[in-house]
Amino acid sequence: MSLAIAIQGELGSNSELAVREYFPDSTDLVIVPCRTFDELFDAVHDGRAQAAMAPVENSLAGSIHDVWRLLADRPLPVSGEIRLRIDHCLIGLPGTDLAQIRRVRSHPQALAQCQQFLHALPDVEVEAVYDTAGAVKMLGEEGGPQDAAIASAQAAMDHGMEIIAHDLSTGVNYTRFLVLGDVDMSDSAADADLSARADNKTTLVLQVGEMAAGLASIITILREQNLDLLKLETHKRAGVAWVYDVYLEFAGHVNDAGAKAAVEKMIAVADELSVIGSYPSGHDAEPRMHRRR
Repeated sequence: MSLAIAIQGELGSNSELAVREYFPDSTDLVIVPCRTFDELFDAVHDGRAQAAMAPVENSLAGSIHDVWRLLADRPLPVSGEIRLRIDHCLIGLPGTDLAQIRRVRSHPQALAQCQQFLHALPDVEVEAVYDTAGAVKMLGEEGGPQDAAIASAQAAMDHGMEIIAHDLSTGVNYTRFLVLGDVDMSDSAADADLSARADNKTTLVLQVGEMAAGLASIITILREQNLDLLKLETHKRAGVAWVYDVYLEFAGHVNDAGAKAAVEKMIAVADELSVIGSYPSGHDAEPRMHRRR
């Protein structure tokens, strides 16, 4: 039986590569490309896909806030996570030279992760588009020798393009993805090490009004329950005065006694609280090239 996984972007995007690494032994994966993150959530809610691979955080550019907001507003169960190493490539038409490039297209996250490289290019216009692999597709359809895209080596191979430069980002570049939806773990890389499945983490999104007092209370609650804090980040809630979203993660399962007590106490502190889910901690993965049939 096939397993349909929704991704934001086209085939050849890092989201697709994350799916391939999370389910390395599955031979019946069906990738469902979505143009936006809203469409990605729609695909699972509407039943067009059993699950989605959603990026939530990058080691260089930080959290992907659009996804965090959707996690709270349109919840889906979390089955697991994976951290994929990102190798951003500068991609052009065959025969293109770096000195010819005058326009570079890619997803805003990829452009942010490659800022230092892009700033070093003279007289180059940077254009944000909906997807990294989509930028390569556009290059093949309408690009010229002055155009380039930033995407994976997979996308370059898929569209018959040429890689001009590898590893454009500065520093260790990993993107963390969550697997959203109820999926069978038997074909996933997370299932390969059963001991890792006991190493759970819990993700929540809270809303707090009085920022300093609210955060101090949350940290105190976690300390009282001996819970290890893994992530604490605030982000302004757009359109609501002085209200902030808090992205919170701690080690353990929400059904554990200490975690359950902590969540109950945090409900009294926060204006709103959404338990995104508890799931096995993920692993680091290196993307591989995949030959299309």
